[in-house]
Amino acid sequence: MARLEWVLERTIFPLILGGGIAFSITRMNAGHNEALAVLPPLIFAYVAIATLERVFFWRTEWLHSNGDLKVDIGHFLVSGIFTNQALAIPATALSVVLATWLADLTGGSFWPTHLSLWIQLPIALVVGEFFLYWVHRLTHEVDFLWRFHAVHHSAPRLYFFNAVRFHPVDLAVSAFAPLIPLVMIGADARIIALHGMVSAVHGLFQHANLKLKLGPLNWFFSMAELHRWHHSRNLEEANTNFGQNLIVWDIVFGTRFLPKDREPPSEIGLAGLPTFPMDYWGQLLSPIRWKAIRASSEAAIDAVDRSDAINGAAPVDRSESGSSAQ
Repeated sequence: MARLEWVLERTIFPLILGGGIAFSITRMNAGHNEALAVLPPLIFAYVAIATLERVFFWRTEWLHSNGDLKVDIGHFLVSGIFTNQALAIPATALSVVLATWLADLTGGSFWPTHLSLWIQLPIALVVGEFFLYWVHRLTHEVDFLWRFHAVHHSAPRLYFFNAVRFHPVDLAVSAFAPLIPLVMIGADARIIALHGMVSAVHGLFQHANLKLKLGPLNWFFSMAELHRWHHSRNLEEANTNFGQNLIVWDIVFGTRFLPKDREPPSEIGLAGLPTFPMDYWGQLLSPIRWKAIRASSEAAIDAVDRSDAINGAAPVDRSESGSSAQ
């Protein structure tokens, strides 16, 4: 059993993601529709990860919902399905217009369409990740953007369904970030579909409550061992590992964080916003009610500090976990 666990920790992610990529590319090369080529691997990943979490979990306390499952279902339906589909047509149309303009301006496409999809996909991931990295980082550093991204960091535990806990505005910004640049430089529908599938499957693993030990792969992928630190309630730990799929730009800009002397924290969430709403509609409206949420959180922390002062305890940390916005 111990040997099987050792193997699973190191192979679940590369096998499922690699198998999904191989399946999709094979189908595309055979002339199948791009969307239909990437759909089966995505469905398989959802089912496999949801099942594995019940028997191969990392933290026992993250197995049980405290009302967050219902909230995440709401985010899945609105952000994961409706928003994605609603944005698909206008985002693609805008990208094509920009691509045509750029091609007319430069006299052609920059994208290496003559290369195998196996080579085009890594190029797309690295290029797209640059824009994903900076959009993600800015959602932590710019107050206006943080009020939307805070929804994602409100999760009280990490499990596969957290991958879709996003405010629709936050998701829209992240969706446009890699799509428009890639289409502008000539990436076709096959690469866009493959990039989307990799992002989705990677996101499931990145948030999964699974035992994962990827060793050298943690220098390439922004996986769970890294991302759990990003959800820390400690500001210095949380403002790291911004990569969505790859960790390459965190390495370049000095934000990769994976200490060897301790495990990631089990307590996650928004330390400095104790009154942040934990119901779906409250989270959807939270950017509009941002000042009120901050004010009530300050009042709640003040009340705790007064009580702790009487009892001789240390004051509460007021930093908003994950946000360095001023």
